[in-house]
Amino acid sequence: MKRILFLAVVLVFTVAGSAFPCELAVRVPMGNTYPPFFEQDQNGNWSGLSIETAEKLLTEAGCKPVYKSLPFPRALKDMERGAIHMMLNLTATDERKKFVNFVGPQLDETVVLVVRKDTKLKIASLDDLKNLPKPIGVERGKVYGKAFEKMRANDRKFQQRLEEVTEVNQLERMLLNGRISGFLGYGYNVFYRLKTDPDYRHFTVHPHPVNQDWVYFGFSKKSVSAGTLKRLQDAFERLEAAGAFEKIRQRYRGQ
Repeated sequence: MKRILFLAVVLVFTVAGSAFPCELAVRVPMGNTYPPFFEQDQNGNWSGLSIETAEKLLTEAGCKPVYKSLPFPRALKDMERGAIHMMLNLTATDERKKFVNFVGPQLDETVVLVVRKDTKLKIASLDDLKNLPKPIGVERGKVYGKAFEKMRANDRKFQQRLEEVTEVNQLERMLLNGRISGFLGYGYNVFYRLKTDPDYRHFTVHPHPVNQDWVYFGFSKKSVSAGTLKRLQDAFERLEAAGAFEKIRQRYRGQ
């Protein structure tokens, strides 16, 4: 009788185990907002485009997020050593593939150049960025497309025309003060800010796009097991086939 009861308990836990939520440490930005991707209310609850897509995936996989506020460069290092499990909106590069498993795509991403309305800059290619009167601002650790990163790695003059900072709000102040010709941003965020943020009333988007690509959910190879990764990949495929992620993206494109 005891043996039967023991086997029954084991069977229950084996069958139900996949339904038990796993906890994944998920990186969110420092501060409380990077709309429309990340927003945090007074109670500490996170929302936004990136949060919605992440929670949709994790719920489908039987997992739940534990949000960790970290600067982007530090978060990448923590992913490499397994201190956090998941990052959002990641570009899949060869360097990152050494320590990140990518699932997705998560979001369509257009990299744009934000400039002041009172400047007229002639830009038809990345090469033209080298000839602007002042540098172009970029965020440390961010990736802006294969062609851009290839030039950054191999063209010294191009490297010297980039002003690197840790947070986007620094770039906004620098552009307002006329210290840079413009800064690179991501389409969803920039267009949202142009509509809603008074600080952006002096800004516009240059018509020449810097890059158009997709970004992904990223999972640490060090701390996310093969079994958990398989659950996440299977969950993504079910949701993608049902159009769940595109429905979320469409809502935010309409803002």
